[in-house]
Amino acid sequence: MRTQDLEKRERILDSTEQIIRTDGIAAVSLSKIAKAANIAPGTLYTYFTDKNDMLRTLYLNRKKALAAAITTIDLANDPVQELNHFMDLVFDYGKQHLDDMLLIREFNQAAILKQLGITVQDAYAGFEVLATFVERATAQDVFVAINYDVLMAYAYTPVLEYLIATTSGTIDADLVSFDKIKWLSQRAIVK
Repeated sequence: MRTQDLEKRERILDSTEQIIRTDGIAAVSLSKIAKAANIAPGTLYTYFTDKNDMLRTLYLNRKKALAAAITTIDLANDPVQELNHFMDLVFDYGKQHLDDMLLIREFNQAAILKQLGITVQDAYAGFEVLATFVERATAQDVFVAINYDVLMAYAYTPVLEYLIATTSGTIDADLVSFDKIKWLSQRAIVK
């Protein structure tokens, strides 16, 4: 795809994300997207087959970027050290891309993933190293033996909620440090 085409495609995805952030997934329509992206409605079909294709692409695009940023785990290192590293990666990514993380959460909490034909394998593509990391740490008797999704939720979700709270001013980062959040998560995960 030409640079101009890639830029237009990204503008369409960004406009879709903005509509979801302000009005929710249900409010997304092709006419709203075209207007927000400042393009003719028919142009959307040059890049996407329909609204569902656009939503699917947006979700998987943002998940891919998240996976690339937070999965640089060294499986040979100490699991507790790498757990802290993982939470730091999530925190650093969230400081720059909180809107993308909130968008992913919006999709994950809505019933739309099945409608969009997004399989569990699609949704977790790029995160495989985290599953391996958890399996190894559990086998080494370092982490609590529980489902991977549950365990990772205790590492990822508190970081996201902390970012939301510090960004909105609900929590003062000077009074509640990120290290405290990591410590709490560690207590839930590490034996």
